[in-house]
Amino acid sequence: MTSRWRNYAAPIIRRVLADTAGRPEAEVRAALRAAYPFGPRRNHPYKIWLDEIAAQTGRQRRKRRHPSDPQQTFLSFL
Repeated sequence: MTSRWRNYAAPIIRRVLADTAGRPEAEVRAALRAAYPFGPRRNHPYKIWLDEIAAQTGRQRRKRRHPSDPQQTFLSFL
């Protein structure tokens, strides 16, 4: 399930990356910083923003829960 923060942030990040394609990394990072839509840069929305940037730039993959992992299932305490 995708969070509402990620659903809101993903198209903004995609647009900024498309608009700044081919520019130096410092300019891209400044444009992403300026496009941040959630107010103060802290807590869960900011972490989602950074994770989505990393996912769209290929620096890291989004973390997915694997259903066969017993530590991540609802009934793991049984």
